[in-house]
Amino acid sequence: MKIVDIHSHILPDVDDGAKDVEESLKMLEMMKTQGITDVFATPHFDASQYDIEEFNYVIDSSKKSLEESIKGLDLPKIYIGCEVYYFSGIGRISGIKSLCLNNSNYILLELRYGHPITDQVLRDISDIYNKYGIVPIIAHIERYAKEKGFKQLLGLIGGRTCLAQINATSLMDKNPFRKTSLKLIKKGFISFIATDAHSPQMRPPLMSQALEVVKENLGKEYVDTILHNFEIFHDNVLAPKNNI
Repeated sequence: MKIVDIHSHILPDVDDGAKDVEESLKMLEMMKTQGITDVFATPHFDASQYDIEEFNYVIDSSKKSLEESIKGLDLPKIYIGCEVYYFSGIGRISGIKSLCLNNSNYILLELRYGHPITDQVLRDISDIYNKYGIVPIIAHIERYAKEKGFKQLLGLIGGRTCLAQINATSLMDKNPFRKTSLKLIKKGFISFIATDAHSPQMRPPLMSQALEVVKENLGKEYVDTILHNFEIFHDNVLAPKNNI
């Protein structure tokens, strides 16, 4: 069985994720114990801070340092992508393909928390799909449930213009997004649960715990659907030649 974590911050010394290789290794070891077989390193990409070429250079350097450290170790396979911070016009930029997950036709997109999901945002998401054939995956969509325009965003998901991911931590007890996350899963809007892991202590990977919460609250069939999505994503996207 393949369990693919499509959203994590395990690359060392790149963003607010792992501060060094030691932290990266600890998170990978934790992921292995939770059954994760494949993991995407998805550092934040903010077009106001990086151009695409500069960003890819930084990522490649970090990737190489981690690559040397995990050589020969039995850990989840690592693939490269990024978490792209939304900006107006993103659906029309050249070079967007280089920001996709493992050079696939999927891109992990972070919306602006605390901002309405405007018609412009919805158009940009649609443009990514319609102009380039790239499927946006909305990162931690549970965070935006109270924003104006959220229902229209769900409409795009229902029409398969984009997909949605929730964070494993959002399913944990006392998390303010727990109820919303379970509701979105039950209604069929969620394709992926991901760890969004940043560190071994403060924001650790909690994939197995999240799947257990789904099983206890919604039933095994909902877990099976998520696991099936992992398998499909693995078979369609993860070419062996492109992993570390």
